[in-house]
Amino acid sequence: KFGLWFEPEMVSPDSDLYRAHPDWAICLPGRTPVQSRNQYVLDLSRPDVREHVYESVAAILRSANITYVKWDMNRQLSDLGSAWLAADSQGELSHRFVLGLYELQERLVTEFPDLLLENCSSGGGRFDPGMLYYSPQIWCSDDTDAIERLAIQEGTALLYPLSAIGAHVSACPNHIVKRNTPFETRGHVALAGTFGYELDVTKLDREELAMIPVQVELYHRYNDLIRGGDYYRIASYRENHSHDCWAVSAKDRSEVLVTWVQVMARPNVHSRRVRLKGFDPKALYRLEATGHTYSGEMLLQGGFLMENLPGDYQSRLLHFVRL
Repeated sequence: KFGLWFEPEMVSPDSDLYRAHPDWAICLPGRTPVQSRNQYVLDLSRPDVREHVYESVAAILRSANITYVKWDMNRQLSDLGSAWLAADSQGELSHRFVLGLYELQERLVTEFPDLLLENCSSGGGRFDPGMLYYSPQIWCSDDTDAIERLAIQEGTALLYPLSAIGAHVSACPNHIVKRNTPFETRGHVALAGTFGYELDVTKLDREELAMIPVQVELYHRYNDLIRGGDYYRIASYRENHSHDCWAVSAKDRSEVLVTWVQVMARPNVHSRRVRLKGFDPKALYRLEATGHTYSGEMLLQGGFLMENLPGDYQSRLLHFVRL
């Protein structure tokens, strides 16, 4: 499958489009517009601008079998003035801009019903229910560090399903915080979202390359569970500064996938007893990795012993299946 990344809402000052239609840019009358990333913002409150943007994107999508679009917007609105709106409607520009964007994406998914659309804006700036109507997934944050993502994805999951949270395995050292985290941990954290890879595979070592098919297989194995199950927050690194834990349980409680991330290793800690969630208290469960059997009641009330893992930023997946 093939996808493209678009940023169609801006215009460069040194462009034929801007020279032909300077009034299409958002700006205050009589003032020099503020540039950001050497660009101005197109006024999506205007029908003619929306038509131009739509046809520019749609023409490319019609030209090939393109099944995925990432729709990005990487600057803030400034100089809020429109040559199109009446003087007494200038205060409506921000609202009308968003309505215009909704109209564009409505047309897009109508003409291309099989298109997977992912919204994005400077990371997670476009994460809102209105966007979710048009795009089943939204990029969560440009901060892709696995440890940073623990808090980011925890907060996002309070309102949005895991299936909507754009999450990828990215390169290390991370491009924002310069942290090195294990490839396995990056994969486990990305599983709590759309899952994917955002890196140069030619720079991976043999061990990391060998883990990619393993992680992809995990994604396919647990995809239905993660997308359709109930999400439970068990422990928050934001609060304990030590570890993070969450679970996804099947609606019928037939299986539970627990993710454990040990952020910081501690001395003289052999294990932690963690009360899990999402289990049927009257059922027995088998831990897939060991074959050991546990009662749901014990896992809920007595907890599960999480081993102290060797080193920082380590993680484990625990898959329990009801007997």
